[in-house]
Amino acid sequence: MPEDPQDLDDLDDPDDPDDPDDAAEREGQAAGLSYGEPFDSGFALAERHQLTPDLPAALTVYGELLAMAESFEDSPDVQLLRGHLLSDIGTVQLAATDLPGAALSIGRSLDLVRGIASVPMGPNGRRLWQEVLLKTLLARVELLRRTGRFDEAQEAMDEATALLSEFDDLEGLRTAEIGLSRVHLLMDRSAWGAAEELASALLTDAPPTEPYLLDCLGVVCASTVRFEQAEDYFARAEEAHLTLGHHAGRQQVLSHRAYAALRAGHLDRAEELYAEAAEIFERQGQAEDLAVCEQARAAIAAHRGDAAGAAALTASSLARFQQVGAAIAAADTMLMGARHAYERGDIDEMKRLAQGARDVYQERGVYERCAQVDLMLARTLEDNLNRTDHGVHERASLANALSLALPAALTLEAARYDFATAHARSQWLQLANEAMQLVFRLALRGNDQGLIFELVEHRCAGASLALSRTSTADKAAAVFPDAAMKTYAPDDDAPLTLGGIAAEAAASVGLRVAPPPKIVMSAEAGGRTALQEYVQAAEFRYHRRIVSEEEVPFCPPTF
Repeated sequence: MPEDPQDLDDLDDPDDPDDPDDAAEREGQAAGLSYGEPFDSGFALAERHQLTPDLPAALTVYGELLAMAESFEDSPDVQLLRGHLLSDIGTVQLAATDLPGAALSIGRSLDLVRGIASVPMGPNGRRLWQEVLLKTLLARVELLRRTGRFDEAQEAMDEATALLSEFDDLEGLRTAEIGLSRVHLLMDRSAWGAAEELASALLTDAPPTEPYLLDCLGVVCASTVRFEQAEDYFARAEEAHLTLGHHAGRQQVLSHRAYAALRAGHLDRAEELYAEAAEIFERQGQAEDLAVCEQARAAIAAHRGDAAGAAALTASSLARFQQVGAAIAAADTMLMGARHAYERGDIDEMKRLAQGARDVYQERGVYERCAQVDLMLARTLEDNLNRTDHGVHERASLANALSLALPAALTLEAARYDFATAHARSQWLQLANEAMQLVFRLALRGNDQGLIFELVEHRCAGASLALSRTSTADKAAAVFPDAAMKTYAPDDDAPLTLGGIAAEAAASVGLRVAPPPKIVMSAEAGGRTALQEYVQAAEFRYHRRIVSEEEVPFCPPTF
């Protein structure tokens, strides 16, 4: 017969508090979360399966232990045991990319563990409870960030951090875990500088998480165009994983190396690595990781002109993301698929995919992506105007296209002021410039002199004139900025601005360093400002500030 788990009060009732053997045993209980047999050996076996990795075997062991725990009479210590098992099941489901299953297990675990918060416990019993709650909160952070719910993930992170302050973390293990989780969240928001700074600081005193931190630093360097440094970090991460026997960690390094090769433009190398990673992830049933590989391979196929291959890989990636509940990733794949459909002339399919992606972005508050979708739809309207004679309806069609294109262009232009890195600003500036080119084409086609004049005023306001032509980005490069690149202002919704040398350098080539002021087009008090209707539409539609509060008068030319 299995033993009942050790009572929470018994953990604080040693025979002799001064006995060194008892002290060692108490330390082991606190560090190892001891529940007695067969649970302790079962936990150890499941953990070995996770490191192999053999996730189905780990789930089988945890499932058998949970069934045994549920056969016991209900009590606080049994609730804690069940909560711990459900937390570990949720962690394995996260590794297996079963996000809906993980959400259910983690939710049940938190309900059980929080439900005994007020139960009297001795110090060691309370430590067990805190350990389980902390690990479950960190699992919840991972679940929320992987489903694109970053604000909720930050709230769970704050709760975990507050809990950590309540007990001594002598070896720094839990501090390291929280730090690594915080690095991942910063990376998901593409706060590359903050992520790199934190990961580098943690490396000095967080040996258990060292290989994962090195891997993170590799991704940060690859994302900020430092490919040699990235490869150095990946090599060190792989070596550390190999030393510790963490085979699952080595597989993630492989997929991240593929990402770095793709960013560096080494398409053959990227395709080779992604294909190798995809084979591993498919064999292990890791649907989300496999979907990421397929999404990247679709982009490579499209770049090479293989429309059919790109469409097939995109469809497969989308189905897998939807299967695991990765909503933002699925929407990104739909947006990529919409672009491919547009390029091969399938406008109906493009509209279907674009609208599906936009619905997700709207629900999750990813408004810059909403603007990208609207811009894509405006391009199809322009394309239709070029292909079809609209006759007397052309003016209405132009107005419809401008109502989509201009607010979206204003938003994409304003979005870059929210980013802390030059790399991110450059990506979004290129996209904004292409959007504004579309707007000018539409305005010129309609011969709307007033709109053209206001566009010029808005574009020039707040920017120094360039004395020489600036270099342009490679037209063949795909402009597809990361979905979560936004760095939010810490105190309010005011947009960030460049300062110091960076501002001088930007201004010297005609770039704005802050959002433009409002251009007052009328001498009358409360008169119209440049692009007023479109600015209002953009601010309402995409939930962001487009112009600053400063107002400057329009000065008409004198002859």
